[in-house]
Amino acid sequence: MGIFERIANALFRTVTGDPRKRRLLTPVVGLLFFCFLALLILASFGMDRWLHFPSIIYTPWTLIIGLILLVPGCVISLWSFVLFAMARGTPVPVNPPKELVTKGIYSFSRNPMMTGLYLVFFGLGLLTGSLALTLIFTPLFIIIMTIYVKKVEEKELEIQFGQQYLDYKKKVGLYLPAIRSKD
Repeated sequence: MGIFERIANALFRTVTGDPRKRRLLTPVVGLLFFCFLALLILASFGMDRWLHFPSIIYTPWTLIIGLILLVPGCVISLWSFVLFAMARGTPVPVNPPKELVTKGIYSFSRNPMMTGLYLVFFGLGLLTGSLALTLIFTPLFIIIMTIYVKKVEEKELEIQFGQQYLDYKKKVGLYLPAIRSKD
């Protein structure tokens, strides 16, 4: 058994284990994730200064594109969060909903929270003029999170929901709506 499978199994044991432990872990894991996000953003600004990257040229188009990415990214993430809350769970992996959320925006994307966050990062990079955030740290964050989602989170969901999740996975794209032909 590889490291990712061990993590997925440990996550499954936590998700299906003691509710008190989950309630205690939820704010800790949530805070760690937000600290990781803040660290990425601060590191990108530091890299811009340290390597003397030029700022992204500020034009009305930069502002418009930045807002076109940032605002829908916030809405998508918030909508996803609300759907999790309505299903009596949190977006924190140790305390998710007990049922598989497949309605609303989850009928188009298996992970719209992350899709929204990626849009927020790209939009923030453009709005702040950070070349490192836009072209280095956001793509790096997407790669890291995709590896985590594919190797850990999806494995845990397969263990927890079985065929229901496998069927959902076939129908719905990971981040973007899947384009499928009607056979």
